[in-house]
Parts: sequence; C-alpha cells; structure tokens
Amino acid sequence: MRARLLFFAFLVGTMAAVAADKWNVAFFHDEKDSALTLVQIVFPSERRGIAIGVLTEKGGRVRPVAVVTGDGGKRWEKIPLKDIPVSISCVNDSACWIATEKGVWLTEEAGRTWRKVSGQKGIFVLHFESSTRGFAAGTEKSIWETKDGGKTWTPLAITKEIEAKPEYAAFHTMGFGGRVGMVAGTSRPPRRDDRRIFPPWMEPEREAQRRSLPNLVMMAETRDSGDTWKVSTASIFGMVSRIIVDPAGFALALIGFEDSFEVPAEVDQIDFRTGKMSPVYRRKEHAVLDIAYLPNRSIILAGIEPSGLRSLKLPSRVVIREVPIDSKNVVGKVVDHDVDYRATARDVKLAAAPDGQLWAITDNGMILRLDRR
Repeated sequence: MRARLLFFAFLVGTMAAVAADKWNVAFFHDEKDSALTLVQIVFPSERRGIAIGVLTEKGGRVRPVAVVTGDGGKRWEKIPLKDIPVSISCVNDSACWIATEKGVWLTEEAGRTWRKVSGQKGIFVLHFESSTRGFAAGTEKSIWETKDGGKTWTPLAITKEIEAKPEYAAFHTMGFGGRVGMVAGTSRPPRRDDRRIFPPWMEPEREAQRRSLPNLVMMAETRDSGDTWKVSTASIFGMVSRIIVDPAGFALALIGFEDSFEVPAEVDQIDFRTGKMSPVYRRKEHAVLDIAYLPNRSIILAGIEPSGLRSLKLPSRVVIREVPIDSKNVVGKVVDHDVDYRATARDVKLAAAPDGQLWAITDNGMILRLDRR
C-alpha cells in the first residue's frame, strides 16, 4: 500500500511539472557562420508577429532583418531590411512602422515588404496611435509628432524648456495608455572617470568600486493624447529604460543601475494623482531588462541572472517572473516562470499579443513563447 501511495504521489508531481506554465522556444537562429541579434518584437494580432534585428555573417557583414510569422508563431521567416532597425510600432497587422538609423519605414503586409516614408534620423523609440498619428523620441532631447503616417515629423518645442545640453541628452522610452502618455530620457554629461585606459573587463575591481552618480531624468507627459505636454526633470540614480502606462491611474517604470549599485534594476510604480513613486520589485539575483503589463493586472519581469560585472553584459540564464497587482495596487507574491534551459542571453525583450499571449526575444536569436497550462 505504501509503495502504491508513493507511486501515486510521484505521478501527480510529474503531471504537475508537465502542466506548469513554461517559456518554450518558438524560433532559434542556430547557424554556424552567422549570429542573429534581435532588439524588439511586436504582435499586432494573435497570428501576426514581427521581430527586428541584425544578422551578422562570417567576415563581419551585417544584414538588417525582420523575422515574421503569420500563423501565431508556428513558422518564422527572415525578411531582409534596407537599414538597421531601432524601434517598431504597430496599430494593427496592416500598419507597422520601423525607425532605422537612416529613416522611417512602413509595412502594410505584416512585415513582408517595407517602403521608406521618411528620412527622419535620430529616433530611438516609436509609438503610433493610429494609421496617421504617431510620436517618436530620440537624440538631442527631441520628441517628434507625425500626423500623416510618418511622412513628416514635427519636433515638440516644449522640450527646449528642459535645461540639459542636447548633445548629452536623449529620450529612449515611451508609454501610452488611453489619453495618457509618458516619455522618459536621460541627460548625462561625460564623467572624468569615463576616460579609461583599459576596458572594464581588464579592471573589474576598479569598475565595481566606481561610485554611482545621479543622472538627470527627463520626463514629458500628456493627459490629452498628445495635444498638450508638460516636461519635468529629476535627479535619480540609474536610467529609466521602460515605461508602461495603465489608464487606471498609474505607470510602471523600469530603472537600471550601474555595477556599484546594490541591485541591478528595480520596477517602480508612479501614481498619477499624487506623483508618488514607490518600488514594486527589486532583487539582487535578477537583472530585469524588460517588463510587460497584462490586463489581469500582473507584471511580467524578464531579465537574466547577473554574473560578474553587469556592465560587461555576459550571457547568462534567462529569468522571467510574474507579480500580480490587486485592485488597490498592492503587489502580490512573486512567481517564477519555467524557462527553456537553452535560453541564455545578454538582453531580453517582451511583447504581448492582443489575446494576452506573451512572447520574448533574446539578443542571440531566440524567440520564446509562454505556454499557459
């Protein structure tokens, strides 16, 4: 009888392990003479997805590419691009734009063909509200608006109110939810100790002891879908690398820190009504690199297990966790997701399809899908 009970317990445990949520590999570029670096992924519909990046071939030749699917991630196809892609934004699977080093491109065929619509340079991040209206942000503390589908871009004059030298200031993330939008960037003049004789990996002790200094964080905010904007600045440690806006009244900000800081990164919640910023998540063993927010009020945190100097960005095990938030914005218990053992990376980015299906990409050519059981 005892043997039967033990076997039954083992069987139940095995079935539970099999039935657990897991991030499985949907695509992996594993070719001997080339390496694929993916930088962003979007799913404008349940079936159509686009990842952008570059393919580095033997001899150092770099080929910009989009990796696309039209069947919910069962099959993926590499599509050549003309310029190196930086950011992508979609309003549906028939209208997506990419910002590249040399301009802005549009696809009306879910990433399979692209045409250049603008020569606007300096864009680091894109967001389109409709097929005609969108916003972009990037170098020299610039934010631009388009009202003709990306053909022409008008800079927002209000950024001139920010007291920061343009050559040291850039916006690099934005988030929109309902009528609320936020754009974040950093102004950081060169430090005297930036002038190293040797790279960080040759002087790890010196790099680890390098004192963290506060950065000037630049913020632009709209409450009326971009018709009017307000700008502000604050001195904080770290850099805001991701902003997600919930129309319910708050935003989530991912902040990354330097090697000498206590934790690699933290996620903060910003209350629109009070302006109060409170920490949601910070762990020494988890270098969070991207976040996603789901309709069921949970935060997905994707990153890697820190190893050595964080500034070296050594490939490490991918770690993805989930944190629920209740109706009163109280943070719940952290849940670890099971991730395919082959998933190692220096960088990880997330995307959610309209049906809530979650996807992740790595900088070494892997696309992961979360399979819920």
